[in-house]
Amino acid sequence: MTVASLTRALVARHATGRADVYDAALLDVAQDHLLFLLAQAANFGDGRLVFKGGTSLRKCRLGNAGRFSTDLDFSAPDDDVVLEVCGLIDGARVGGFEFGIVSTRGDGRHWGLTVSHAELGEPRIAASVEFARRPLALPPEPLPFVPLPIHRAYGFPLPTLPVVAEAEACAEKLARYRRVAFARDLYDLNHFASSTFDEPLVRRLWVLKVWADVIDDRRGNPPLRPEDILTVRREQDFEPDSIGVLTRPVDIPDWEARVRRRFAFLNDLDVNEQRWASCNERHRSEVQDALSALRG
Repeated sequence: MTVASLTRALVARHATGRADVYDAALLDVAQDHLLFLLAQAANFGDGRLVFKGGTSLRKCRLGNAGRFSTDLDFSAPDDDVVLEVCGLIDGARVGGFEFGIVSTRGDGRHWGLTVSHAELGEPRIAASVEFARRPLALPPEPLPFVPLPIHRAYGFPLPTLPVVAEAEACAEKLARYRRVAFARDLYDLNHFASSTFDEPLVRRLWVLKVWADVIDDRRGNPPLRPEDILTVRREQDFEPDSIGVLTRPVDIPDWEARVRRRFAFLNDLDVNEQRWASCNERHRSEVQDALSALRG
């Protein structure tokens, strides 16, 4: 069987024919190549490096229904794993793509990603690679890529990746949506709103993640309240240019209403969750015990 090679025309088709989306589509293709490389060489198999964030939703859960995401996010508590992966990325070449990284915060965990291809061009869009230090609460799920037509032009099979569990991915989105109104998080939550999941588990994870945001990372203010998610937000409440790159119509009012309806169960905090919602340091041992129970 003859395998098609990547061309500008194929990338443009991947962008649904929109010239203004070409750069995002090219970056999306480049990310696939980089993930293939990392799956061959990095610690993806031992649970110390787990794919998460909006890009993981597109690659492994939503396919073309997901937004183009410019960030590659991983959970990697071990600094040695981060160093290994950064060493693999910087200067890597695969399928005609060349990759580089540039430190953005000086902490070794936040990097700008540069991408170039001699024939396809260089995405004129900011991209990044980030590594979260905090361990995940649930075991990752091994997921394949959602098949897309352009994958047939790669010349290699895309790998199965360890991906953050769906309930935890949803809880992480809710935790950030509580802090700041990003339309891209609303878009992702709208997709979760169409899913069936363990509601008490998502609620428990949301409470625990918000506690850690406030106490450990100083992000957001106490206390946690269900209204943080369920209060009506108008279109103008969302950060400008926070939608990311979509190939589908934007309907923020509809997404926002659906999210409020679907996540009404956040009101049902149990006794422990009500106590942890105060986001108080004195509950640290209880929170750690709750996380240990989830991890088994």
